[in-house]
Amino acid sequence: MAKRSFAMLECQSLLENLSPFVDTKRPKRSSDIAAATESTKTTKAVIGYPELPEEPDSDLDKSVICRVCVRLPDGRRVQRSFLKSEPVQLLWSFCYSQIDQSERDKPFKLFQAIPGYYKYLYYGSYTSFEQSGLANSLISVTWM
Repeated sequence: MAKRSFAMLECQSLLENLSPFVDTKRPKRSSDIAAATESTKTTKAVIGYPELPEEPDSDLDKSVICRVCVRLPDGRRVQRSFLKSEPVQLLWSFCYSQIDQSERDKPFKLFQAIPGYYKYLYYGSYTSFEQSGLANSLISVTWM
């Protein structure tokens, strides 16, 4: 019984010592509110796409090059050659470079229309064009 009461006293004293630090009813000062709103005004999330390398020469062996056609939200179609070993993330860089300057703030997503369903592409996938099956295909861009 003595051990149990000692443990309870120890826990209770620990809680009493921590209670000043867990004051949930502390009123917010106007300076705290102003600082919080100022930080949200100036912070803006920006996605950094990888730098788009130059388009491969057409003199290269056709087995290492793939061509991708992209349908943009405004209806235009653009094509570009990539090395099959390059990461698919370069597709986002290419699409971003083709979008009008006034619309670059809008987030977009990419998908491949395959008969019967849509295959959405994810920026976080670190596969090459050859591994992903996107070599020599048509990709569509839509606004989120």
